[in-house]
Amino acid sequence: MSGVLAPRATRGQILAMAFTAGAVVANIYFSQPMLPLIAASLHAPPGAIGLIPACNLAGFAAGLATMVPLGDRYDRKRIVLTQIAGAALFATLAALAPNLPVLLLASLGLGYVSCVPQQMVPFAAMMAAPFERGRAVGTVVSGIMLGLLMGRVVGGALSAVVGWRLVFGFAAAFMGLAFALTARLLPPGKPTTDLSYGRLLASLWPLLRQHAGLRNAILTQTLLWVSFNAFWASLASLLGQSWGLGPFWAGAFGLVGIVGALAANAGGRAADRLGPLKVLGFSVASVALGYVALAFAGASLAALVVGVLLLDLGCQSALVANQTRIFALDPAAQGRLNTLFMVSIFLGGAAGAALSGALMARIGWSGVVAEGLVAALAAGLAHARAPQASAASAIS
Repeated sequence: MSGVLAPRATRGQILAMAFTAGAVVANIYFSQPMLPLIAASLHAPPGAIGLIPACNLAGFAAGLATMVPLGDRYDRKRIVLTQIAGAALFATLAALAPNLPVLLLASLGLGYVSCVPQQMVPFAAMMAAPFERGRAVGTVVSGIMLGLLMGRVVGGALSAVVGWRLVFGFAAAFMGLAFALTARLLPPGKPTTDLSYGRLLASLWPLLRQHAGLRNAILTQTLLWVSFNAFWASLASLLGQSWGLGPFWAGAFGLVGIVGALAANAGGRAADRLGPLKVLGFSVASVALGYVALAFAGASLAALVVGVLLLDLGCQSALVANQTRIFALDPAAQGRLNTLFMVSIFLGGAAGAALSGALMARIGWSGVVAEGLVAALAAGLAHARAPQASAASAIS
């Protein structure tokens, strides 16, 4: 079935994919600013309430590993519609949860079905013309970044007015709109393989061995994701220790994520024109320069803002460039390629955040800066060894 050609998506359909991806991914970020409200409402121990976002992310990782590959075997539109319906059900369960264990179960399920964005990215890549692949991927990634941003902002602002349960109720209702839009606008997906589910998962390792460009993209982006998460995991501590600013301001810095959303779209267009490897080189340099600025963040808020801008610009542009690279490697396996890519960088980001917390506690902000800068420089070395063929294939 690898010779089956997918119909070309219109610009409106690509935008619908971006909207759906952002709407669904917001589900796993609504809870983060509401945790104190939830803890008070459910009388949860302070240490236990952090399990809610942990379950969201653990479910998301499991969805990446087990659901995203299905897009190569079955109609991706039907898979996405099923996941959106599941998100509405789990969000409803969260809104009605009588205690913490039920809310944790709902959070795990909500995270699992919310891997829709990583169904949409290969969907857009497959249905775009080769010379517009980067633009299509960038548009969907922009939608994902805006959804991530709005999940935190809306969750915090709305819960302060109506309470945390109605926020989950709002999320469930919003999934109805996403379902209707997806059902109306998205074309059916064309399966690209007839492998059984077991053989589909078993084919992941051979794909990783076969494609040097995939291994390089994974290594480069994973190192950049170490840098990215090292910063965000320690930002609240930096603001509190150096500037006496509370969690509200740490959340406000998330508004800089708008730059990441814009960078993703611009990065996709640039990848189409210049090739993804050139964009990736710029992105790595931006992250490294961002950490040079962040070295002075303890004494200068201006340096902090500049550092955040450069870090977000570089990481999101690199994400689009690397995904554009890998989707060109094997059009029949884009879902599985994306699974390998996203699971790897997700684990790298988690490791980066964990190491950052330990360094912040033992050494201070200079330890976090050292971690981020070393990871960015290592990403530069990996980029220097990128197979040149991947650049040509990605834009051919």
